[in-house]
Amino acid sequence: MRMHRSVLKATSTRMMPRDKTLPKDLQLKKWKIYKGDKVIVTAGKDRGQTGTVAEVSRKTNSVYVRGLKLAFKNVPKTVESPTGKIQKEMAIHVSNLALVDPSTNQPTKVRVGLFTDPDTGVKEKRRYSASSGSVIHKVVDLSYQKSWKDGAFDTQPELVSKVTFQAVPGVPPFPEDVIRELQNRHKKLF
Repeated sequence: MRMHRSVLKATSTRMMPRDKTLPKDLQLKKWKIYKGDKVIVTAGKDRGQTGTVAEVSRKTNSVYVRGLKLAFKNVPKTVESPTGKIQKEMAIHVSNLALVDPSTNQPTKVRVGLFTDPDTGVKEKRRYSASSGSVIHKVVDLSYQKSWKDGAFDTQPELVSKVTFQAVPGVPPFPEDVIRELQNRHKKLF
């Protein structure tokens, strides 16, 4: 199928290259670095610099760190890039990164341990610094919520708080046939 070159410019791999995925047996099974973590580069041209993880590519065992391993890419001239060059972050292999210990701000190895909340009894896995033993918490990324805008199909706040159902004691909230159908797990006819 032939495409017009304007469509090809929009899907150009020079702007957003497609990752070359590794075979399943070479992909890491367990990850200790997540989006939003503070990491330090241990090898390469940016060795010793710290930054936060912008993106994790598990299919290629690589991580994109904000502001590190920057490279110029030649792209078609547009309004956004009038010179035809953009600067973008390149992938860094996960073996060239180390998590930063929150208490000492030094690179550290990570061990994962099981934590049981004494109040609720809920068990969860936590990351601990191997050097100081302090907990490395996962950062919750809520940056996508800044771009939320109310649309035409969103429910208005005054309608959400409006009470539309008044319960009457002894009267089911649905007709009897609907309740019978909900209770009928195997969808058999009566």
